[in-house]
Amino acid sequence: MLNRLGSAAIWPFFIVFDTNQTAPSQRRSPSPPSLVRVSFLPVPDRGRVARGIPREHPGNHSPSFALTTASQNRPRSTVAMSSNADTAQAKSRSGRLPRKRFYRARAHSNPLSDSHFPIPISPADFDCSHHYPYFFPPGSGGRSDGDAPPRKVRFADIGCGFGGLLVGLSPLFPDTLMLGMELRDKVTEYVKERILALRASNPGHYENISVVRTNSMKYLPNYFEKGQLSKMFFLFPDPHFKEKNHRRRVISPQLLDEYAYALEVGGIIYTITDVEELGDWMRSCLEDHPLFGAVPEEELKLDPVVKLLSSATEEGQKVARNGGQTFRAVYRRIKLEEE
Repeated sequence: MLNRLGSAAIWPFFIVFDTNQTAPSQRRSPSPPSLVRVSFLPVPDRGRVARGIPREHPGNHSPSFALTTASQNRPRSTVAMSSNADTAQAKSRSGRLPRKRFYRARAHSNPLSDSHFPIPISPADFDCSHHYPYFFPPGSGGRSDGDAPPRKVRFADIGCGFGGLLVGLSPLFPDTLMLGMELRDKVTEYVKERILALRASNPGHYENISVVRTNSMKYLPNYFEKGQLSKMFFLFPDPHFKEKNHRRRVISPQLLDEYAYALEVGGIIYTITDVEELGDWMRSCLEDHPLFGAVPEEELKLDPVVKLLSSATEEGQKVARNGGQTFRAVYRRIKLEEE
Protein backbone atom coordinates (compact mmCIF):
# COMPACT_ATOMS: atom_id res chain seq x y z
CA MET A 1 0.00 0.00 0.00
CA LEU A 2 1.23 3.48 -0.80
CA ASN A 3 0.84 6.54 1.36
CA ARG A 4 -0.09 9.99 0.08
CA LEU A 5 3.52 10.75 -0.83
CA GLY A 6 3.68 7.76 -3.12
CA SER A 7 6.14 5.73 -1.06
CA ALA A 8 5.55 2.35 0.50
CA ALA A 9 3.85 2.59 3.87
CA ILE A 10 5.22 0.79 6.91
CA TRP A 11 2.65 -1.10 8.97
CA PRO A 12 4.00 -2.23 12.37
CA PHE A 13 2.25 -4.69 14.63
CA PHE A 14 3.26 -6.62 17.72
CA ILE A 15 3.35 -10.34 18.52
CA VAL A 16 3.41 -11.59 22.10
CA PHE A 17 5.25 -14.86 22.72
CA ASP A 18 4.45 -16.69 25.96
CA THR A 19 7.74 -18.15 27.18
CA ASN A 20 6.12 -19.84 30.19
CA GLN A 21 5.39 -23.17 28.54
CA THR A 22 5.87 -25.36 31.62
CA ALA A 23 3.10 -26.58 33.86
CA PRO A 24 1.83 -24.10 36.46
CA SER A 25 3.09 -26.31 39.32
CA GLN A 26 6.65 -26.29 37.91
CA ARG A 27 6.90 -22.53 37.41
CA ARG A 28 9.09 -20.82 40.00
CA SER A 29 8.87 -17.18 38.98
CA PRO A 30 6.83 -16.22 35.94
CA SER A 31 8.78 -14.16 33.44
CA PRO A 32 7.07 -11.48 31.37
CA PRO A 33 6.21 -12.37 27.81
CA SER A 34 8.54 -11.18 25.06
CA LEU A 35 7.23 -8.31 22.94
CA VAL A 36 8.48 -8.35 19.37
CA ARG A 37 7.72 -5.67 16.83
CA VAL A 38 7.05 -6.83 13.26
CA SER A 39 7.12 -4.24 10.53
CA PHE A 40 6.73 -4.18 6.79
CA LEU A 41 9.89 -2.53 5.51
CA PRO A 42 10.35 -1.44 1.90
CA VAL A 43 13.10 -3.37 0.17
CA PRO A 44 14.44 -2.15 -3.19
CA ASP A 45 13.96 -4.36 -6.20
CA ARG A 46 17.48 -4.95 -7.51
CA GLY A 47 16.21 -5.79 -10.95
CA ARG A 48 14.43 -2.49 -11.37
CA VAL A 49 17.37 -0.57 -9.96
CA ALA A 50 19.67 -2.29 -12.41
CA ARG A 51 17.36 -1.26 -15.28
CA GLY A 52 17.77 2.40 -14.29
CA ILE A 53 14.47 3.01 -12.46
CA PRO A 54 15.05 5.54 -9.66
CA ARG A 55 15.18 3.99 -6.21
CA GLU A 56 12.49 6.32 -4.85
CA HIS A 57 9.97 5.16 -7.49
CA PRO A 58 6.93 3.53 -5.85
CA GLY A 59 7.40 0.42 -7.92
CA ASN A 60 10.85 -0.24 -6.58
CA HIS A 61 9.68 -1.56 -3.22
CA SER A 62 8.20 -4.83 -2.18
CA PRO A 63 7.05 -5.54 1.37
CA SER A 64 9.11 -7.81 3.55
CA PHE A 65 9.17 -8.67 7.25
CA ALA A 66 11.62 -7.29 9.79
CA LEU A 67 11.79 -8.32 13.44
CA THR A 68 13.08 -5.76 15.93
CA THR A 69 13.00 -5.70 19.68
CA ALA A 70 13.19 -2.68 21.97
CA SER A 71 16.86 -3.29 22.85
CA GLN A 72 17.78 -3.66 19.17
CA ASN A 73 16.29 -0.28 18.30
CA ARG A 74 18.96 1.49 20.32
CA PRO A 75 22.57 1.32 19.01
CA ARG A 76 25.00 -0.41 21.32
CA SER A 77 27.43 2.49 21.08
CA THR A 78 24.74 4.89 22.31
CA VAL A 79 23.97 2.69 25.31
CA ALA A 80 27.67 2.38 26.15
CA MET A 81 28.37 6.11 25.78
CA SER A 82 25.42 7.12 27.95
CA SER A 83 26.38 4.69 30.71
CA ASN A 84 30.01 5.79 30.54
CA ALA A 85 29.02 9.45 30.76
CA ASP A 86 26.83 8.77 33.79
CA THR A 87 29.71 6.92 35.44
CA ALA A 88 32.07 9.81 34.72
CA GLN A 89 29.65 12.33 36.23
CA ALA A 90 29.35 10.25 39.39
CA LYS A 91 33.13 10.07 39.69
CA SER A 92 33.50 13.83 39.19
CA ARG A 93 31.22 14.46 42.16
CA SER A 94 33.48 12.25 44.26
CA GLY A 95 36.59 14.16 43.19
CA ARG A 96 37.85 11.86 40.43
CA LEU A 97 38.72 13.58 37.18
CA PRO A 98 36.75 12.53 34.09
CA ARG A 99 38.43 10.63 31.30
CA LYS A 100 38.51 12.04 27.81
CA ARG A 101 37.65 8.77 26.12
CA PHE A 102 34.11 9.18 27.41
CA TYR A 103 33.84 12.58 25.71
CA ARG A 104 35.05 11.99 22.18
CA ALA A 105 34.43 14.84 19.75
CA ARG A 106 35.69 16.22 16.50
CA ALA A 107 38.76 18.41 16.61
CA HIS A 108 36.88 21.42 15.21
CA SER A 109 33.35 22.61 14.53
CA ASN A 110 31.91 24.90 11.91
CA PRO A 111 31.22 28.22 13.69
CA LEU A 112 28.94 29.37 10.87
CA SER A 113 26.50 26.49 11.24
CA ASP A 114 23.31 26.84 13.24
CA SER A 115 23.52 25.22 16.66
CA HIS A 116 20.79 24.89 19.23
CA PHE A 117 21.65 25.79 22.81
CA PRO A 118 20.32 28.32 25.34
CA ILE A 119 21.65 31.85 24.96
CA PRO A 120 21.03 34.78 27.32
CA ILE A 121 19.11 37.62 25.75
CA SER A 122 21.49 40.14 27.31
CA PRO A 123 24.45 40.08 29.72
CA ALA A 124 22.05 40.91 32.56
CA ASP A 125 20.29 37.59 31.92
CA PHE A 126 23.47 35.54 32.36
CA ASP A 127 23.10 33.71 35.68
CA CYS A 128 26.47 33.86 37.42
CA SER A 129 25.11 32.15 40.52
CA HIS A 130 24.64 28.97 38.51
CA HIS A 131 28.29 28.94 37.41
CA TYR A 132 29.93 30.36 40.54
CA PRO A 133 27.83 29.28 43.56
CA TYR A 134 30.74 29.93 45.94
CA PHE A 135 30.68 33.66 45.13
CA PHE A 136 26.89 33.87 44.83
CA PRO A 137 25.40 32.00 47.80
CA PRO A 138 21.65 31.31 47.86
CA GLY A 139 19.59 34.30 48.95
CA SER A 140 22.21 36.85 47.93
CA GLY A 141 20.04 38.13 45.11
CA GLY A 142 22.86 37.88 42.60
CA ARG A 143 25.25 39.93 44.73
CA SER A 144 28.44 38.33 45.95
CA ASP A 145 29.19 40.60 48.90
CA GLY A 146 26.38 42.46 50.59
CA ASP A 147 25.73 45.86 49.04
CA ALA A 148 28.82 45.75 46.85
CA PRO A 149 28.23 45.63 43.10
CA PRO A 150 27.85 42.11 41.79
CA ARG A 151 30.90 40.31 40.53
CA LYS A 152 31.27 39.93 36.80
CA VAL A 153 33.30 37.69 34.56
CA ARG A 154 36.64 39.32 33.81
CA PHE A 155 38.54 36.66 31.84
CA ALA A 156 37.16 34.90 28.76
CA ASP A 157 38.84 31.89 27.16
CA ILE A 158 37.42 31.69 23.64
CA GLY A 159 37.47 28.11 22.40
CA CYS A 160 38.66 26.83 25.78
CA GLY A 161 39.03 23.21 24.61
CA PHE A 162 39.49 20.85 27.54
CA GLY A 163 39.92 23.68 30.05
CA GLY A 164 43.66 23.53 30.63
CA LEU A 165 44.13 27.29 30.65
CA LEU A 166 41.22 27.88 33.02
CA VAL A 167 42.64 25.36 35.47
CA GLY A 168 46.06 27.01 35.25
CA LEU A 169 44.75 30.54 35.71
CA SER A 170 42.42 29.78 38.60
CA PRO A 171 45.07 29.65 41.39
CA LEU A 172 46.85 32.71 39.98
CA PHE A 173 43.71 34.86 40.15
CA PRO A 174 41.51 33.19 42.80
CA ASP A 175 39.12 36.16 43.12
CA THR A 176 38.64 36.74 39.40
CA LEU A 177 35.71 35.09 37.63
CA MET A 178 36.70 33.33 34.41
CA LEU A 179 34.50 31.81 31.73
CA GLY A 180 35.45 29.32 29.05
CA MET A 181 33.41 29.37 25.85
CA GLU A 182 33.35 26.18 23.76
CA LEU A 183 31.21 25.20 20.78
CA ARG A 184 31.57 21.39 20.98
CA ASP A 185 29.03 19.87 23.33
CA LYS A 186 31.07 16.82 24.39
CA VAL A 187 34.10 18.93 25.19
CA THR A 188 31.95 21.35 27.17
CA GLU A 189 30.57 18.49 29.25
CA TYR A 190 34.10 17.26 29.93
CA VAL A 191 35.20 20.69 31.19
CA LYS A 192 32.13 20.91 33.42
CA GLU A 193 32.86 17.55 35.02
CA ARG A 194 36.54 18.41 35.34
CA ILE A 195 35.77 21.61 37.22
CA LEU A 196 33.29 19.83 39.51
CA ALA A 197 35.88 17.15 40.26
CA LEU A 198 38.54 19.75 41.06
CA ARG A 199 36.14 21.59 43.37
CA ALA A 200 35.24 18.36 45.17
CA SER A 201 38.86 17.30 45.69
CA ASN A 202 40.10 20.83 46.50
CA PRO A 203 37.46 22.54 48.69
CA GLY A 204 37.51 26.31 48.31
CA HIS A 205 39.54 26.20 45.11
CA TYR A 206 38.62 26.38 41.42
CA GLU A 207 35.36 28.10 42.36
CA ASN A 208 36.09 31.03 40.04
CA ILE A 209 36.11 29.13 36.73
CA SER A 210 33.25 27.80 34.66
CA VAL A 211 32.38 26.91 31.08
CA VAL A 212 29.43 27.47 28.78
CA ARG A 213 28.58 25.95 25.43
CA THR A 214 28.07 28.75 22.94
CA ASN A 215 29.30 30.25 19.69
CA SER A 216 31.42 33.23 20.66
CA MET A 217 31.67 34.38 17.05
CA LYS A 218 27.91 35.01 17.07
CA TYR A 219 26.81 35.59 20.64
CA LEU A 220 29.67 37.28 22.49
CA PRO A 221 27.64 40.51 23.15
CA ASN A 222 24.95 38.36 24.77
CA TYR A 223 27.34 37.45 27.59
CA PHE A 224 29.53 40.53 28.18
CA GLU A 225 28.79 44.21 28.61
CA LYS A 226 30.86 46.98 27.14
CA GLY A 227 34.28 47.08 28.78
CA GLN A 228 33.52 44.14 31.08
CA LEU A 229 36.52 41.93 30.28
CA SER A 230 40.13 42.56 31.19
CA LYS A 231 41.65 39.57 29.38
CA MET A 232 40.66 37.46 26.38
CA PHE A 233 42.45 34.32 25.22
CA PHE A 234 42.57 32.71 21.78
CA LEU A 235 44.90 29.73 22.09
CA PHE A 236 45.58 27.47 19.12
CA PRO A 237 42.41 28.28 17.16
CA ASP A 238 41.35 26.41 14.05
CA PRO A 239 43.58 27.70 11.20
CA HIS A 240 40.99 27.16 8.39
CA PHE A 241 43.70 26.93 5.75
CA LYS A 242 41.48 27.32 2.68
CA GLU A 243 41.03 30.89 1.58
CA LYS A 244 37.27 30.48 1.24
CA ASN A 245 37.15 29.47 4.93
CA HIS A 246 39.11 32.43 6.26
CA ARG A 247 35.80 33.99 7.27
CA ARG A 248 35.51 31.22 9.86
CA ARG A 249 38.65 32.31 11.67
CA VAL A 250 38.03 33.53 15.18
CA ILE A 251 40.39 36.49 14.68
CA SER A 252 39.27 38.80 11.88
CA PRO A 253 38.91 42.56 11.38
CA GLN A 254 35.14 42.31 11.85
CA LEU A 255 35.26 40.23 15.03
CA LEU A 256 37.94 42.45 16.55
CA ASP A 257 35.32 45.18 16.72
CA GLU A 258 33.26 42.99 19.06
CA TYR A 259 36.31 42.02 21.10
CA ALA A 260 37.22 45.70 21.49
CA TYR A 261 33.67 46.36 22.68
CA ALA A 262 33.87 43.67 25.39
CA LEU A 263 37.40 44.59 26.53
CA GLU A 264 38.02 47.47 28.89
CA VAL A 265 40.57 50.10 27.98
CA GLY A 266 43.91 48.58 28.95
CA GLY A 267 42.56 45.02 28.62
CA ILE A 268 44.78 42.49 26.89
CA ILE A 269 44.04 39.99 24.16
CA TYR A 270 46.33 36.93 23.98
CA THR A 271 46.74 34.80 20.84
CA ILE A 272 49.05 31.90 20.08
CA THR A 273 49.24 29.24 17.37
CA ASP A 274 51.64 26.71 15.92
CA VAL A 275 50.69 27.64 12.33
CA GLU A 276 52.93 30.41 11.05
CA GLU A 277 50.50 31.61 8.39
CA LEU A 278 47.72 31.93 10.98
CA GLY A 279 50.08 33.67 13.37
CA ASP A 280 50.90 36.27 10.72
CA TRP A 281 47.20 36.64 9.97
CA MET A 282 46.23 37.31 13.59
CA ARG A 283 49.12 39.70 14.12
CA SER A 284 48.29 41.68 10.98
CA CYS A 285 44.61 41.92 11.94
CA LEU A 286 45.49 43.22 15.40
CA GLU A 287 48.17 45.54 14.06
CA ASP A 288 45.81 47.14 11.55
CA HIS A 289 42.97 47.63 14.02
CA PRO A 290 42.85 51.15 15.48
CA LEU A 291 41.76 49.95 18.95
CA PHE A 292 44.65 47.60 19.63
CA GLY A 293 48.33 48.17 20.23
CA ALA A 294 51.16 45.68 20.70
CA VAL A 295 52.34 44.98 24.26
CA PRO A 296 56.12 45.51 24.62
CA GLU A 297 58.24 42.40 25.01
CA GLU A 298 59.70 43.70 28.28
CA GLU A 299 56.23 43.80 29.79
CA LEU A 300 55.41 40.30 28.54
CA LYS A 301 58.40 38.86 30.39
CA LEU A 302 56.84 40.01 33.68
CA ASP A 303 53.35 38.76 32.85
CA PRO A 304 52.70 35.38 34.55
CA VAL A 305 49.92 34.61 32.08
CA VAL A 306 52.28 34.50 29.11
CA LYS A 307 54.05 31.43 30.48
CA LEU A 308 50.78 29.49 30.45
CA LEU A 309 49.92 30.23 26.82
CA SER A 310 52.13 27.46 25.44
CA SER A 311 52.10 25.02 28.35
CA ALA A 312 48.67 25.00 30.00
CA THR A 313 46.54 23.72 27.14
CA GLU A 314 46.57 20.20 25.76
CA GLU A 315 47.29 21.54 22.28
CA GLY A 316 50.28 23.51 23.52
CA GLN A 317 51.65 20.47 25.33
CA LYS A 318 51.34 18.44 22.15
CA VAL A 319 53.28 21.06 20.20
CA ALA A 320 55.99 21.05 22.87
CA ARG A 321 56.29 17.25 22.77
CA ASN A 322 56.72 17.33 19.01
CA GLY A 323 59.28 20.12 19.18
CA GLY A 324 57.05 22.53 17.24
CA GLN A 325 57.28 26.28 17.05
CA THR A 326 54.65 28.69 18.36
CA PHE A 327 53.74 32.18 17.18
CA ARG A 328 52.42 34.57 19.80
CA ALA A 329 50.69 37.94 19.48
CA VAL A 330 49.64 39.94 22.56
CA TYR A 331 47.87 43.28 22.13
CA ARG A 332 46.30 45.82 24.46
CA ARG A 333 42.99 47.58 24.06
CA ILE A 334 43.76 51.28 23.57
CA LYS A 335 41.54 54.34 23.72
CA LEU A 336 40.82 56.65 20.85
CA GLU A 337 40.54 60.38 21.33
CA GLU A 338 36.82 60.42 20.57
CA GLU A 339 36.02 57.69 23.12
